[in-house]
Amino acid sequence: MKKNLALIIGLLVVFSFTGCSAKDTSSSKSVAVSSQKVIEDSSAKQDKPSEDKDNSTKDQASTVKDTKEAEKPKEPVKPTAPASDARTSTTVSNKSTTSNNSTKAQPAPVVTNVSGKVIVIDPGHANRSNLEKEPIAPGSSQMKIKDGGGAEGVVTKTSEQSINLKVAFKLRDLLQSRGYTVVMTKTREDQSLGNVERAEIGNKANAALVIRIHADSADTSSAKGASMLVPAAINENTKAIYAASKNYGAAILNTMVNEVGMKNRGVIESSDMTGFNWSKVPVVLVEMGFLSNVEEDKLLSSQAYQDKLAKGLADGINQVIK
Repeated sequence: MKKNLALIIGLLVVFSFTGCSAKDTSSSKSVAVSSQKVIEDSSAKQDKPSEDKDNSTKDQASTVKDTKEAEKPKEPVKPTAPASDARTSTTVSNKSTTSNNSTKAQPAPVVTNVSGKVIVIDPGHANRSNLEKEPIAPGSSQMKIKDGGGAEGVVTKTSEQSINLKVAFKLRDLLQSRGYTVVMTKTREDQSLGNVERAEIGNKANAALVIRIHADSADTSSAKGASMLVPAAINENTKAIYAASKNYGAAILNTMVNEVGMKNRGVIESSDMTGFNWSKVPVVLVEMGFLSNVEEDKLLSSQAYQDKLAKGLADGINQVIK
């Protein structure tokens, strides 16, 4: 009995030991498997490219790019010109044309000749004579006095230089209103210029036309009407301007006498006028009527008649100088 009990206890001990070993073995195996899995997972993680790493790299690159873009200096923004500055208006031949300038406003041009045509107006004579002499033409030994003095109204006693200057001012205003640039050789009756000096004013201005304003006189009171003097082709200067001067003179004279209603005495070529012979630009001299004629003397002293004369001259100039 005792023997059987001992055997049973022994078997129980053996079974107990065996179960523990098996349990330990199973646990060990489980641990081993778990460890192996951890190692494999770790190895897999090392071998497989990480998407998070790629995204991190991309994010990092993007951040660097954004940083560089932020650090890169921006080009200055060009200011937009005001609307009023982006449009430049230029008057040409008394007409307004508009040109558009994009983006950048252009400085306004300095306009000194709005029509491209300069008209020089030369009112004849002064309130005193100028008996100094000057060469009648370039290179000529022939001398001629600068200004022998103007005529006087037979009835009104109005001086020629006064009438000439008044008509010249009216003509100037009309031409300027039509877009021409006008140069006056003189603006006062006490200015006594030589004819070479007068011619040089037109030459320096490169005038399209010089018009000399005069009134006529004769020994007989019956002489009346208007005439136009032009240079004869006698030297290098006048040969170059002869045709233009004659054509302009004829057209201006015809316009004036038709508008005013006066006798047309025609175009007269002159070779002995210093102001013509020194001119390098087209030049004409208008005789607006006779102060020695009673009727025309009174008319020439009238402001209304002077207005008609000035308008006739301006209309004639406007026909030939465009």
